[in-house]
Amino acid sequence: MTVLCLLKTGWIQLLGRLIFTYIEQLKLYIFLFQIQEIVEFNDDYVFLRKIQKCLKRESVDPTLLNCKEVIARFRSLISETVPAVAIHLVGDKVNSNKEVLQWQEKGYLSTRNEITYTSGKLRIETSGVYYIYSQVSFCVNLTQFQKAPFVQYIYLKRPYETDKPLLKGANTFVSSSANCALHTTQLGAVFTFRKNDFVFVNVTDPSCVNYSPEYTYFGMFKLGDTS
Repeated sequence: MTVLCLLKTGWIQLLGRLIFTYIEQLKLYIFLFQIQEIVEFNDDYVFLRKIQKCLKRESVDPTLLNCKEVIARFRSLISETVPAVAIHLVGDKVNSNKEVLQWQEKGYLSTRNEITYTSGKLRIETSGVYYIYSQVSFCVNLTQFQKAPFVQYIYLKRPYETDKPLLKGANTFVSSSANCALHTTQLGAVFTFRKNDFVFVNVTDPSCVNYSPEYTYFGMFKLGDTS
């Protein structure tokens, strides 16, 4: 029994030593990891301070990189731009109808697939904060205006929801002569959109629209991501 107790005691002591060694190694690993983070942060801080001193033309530690090299590295970093998320379309007279104005797939198109165009509608592929805008130029005379004012709308379309007007603009200036006068309505605002949202433009009378590219257009661009 005494021998058995000694054996058990020996195993317990050995197990205790192993656990203690493991804990100490774990502590050492955590400590080294924290030290590495501090060193990396310090390196970044030193680099930023170096840039600051170089730009202010202060005295610089000669053991560090020279100013020209540091500024060159800094400029190369800030020149790495993200492609713009934007789209700009112009009116399409041939295919426009009374429901939704149609647009030609030319002009400044999105450089990334975060905004797509289909059947007169812009589809948001990634959620975010966007600026949306539209300009519609039209020609009406007094006789036409007496029937109804010319109104432009930007609508939001979501699955399983009723189309919602986001923006609305009306123009009351008309020509008193038989010849129509050219007028313009402009809409634009910032909205937060979800993935798979659609936006489109509608007007009260597409037959009055002047579809010249510089007069009638529709587009949007991304300002940032949602938090």
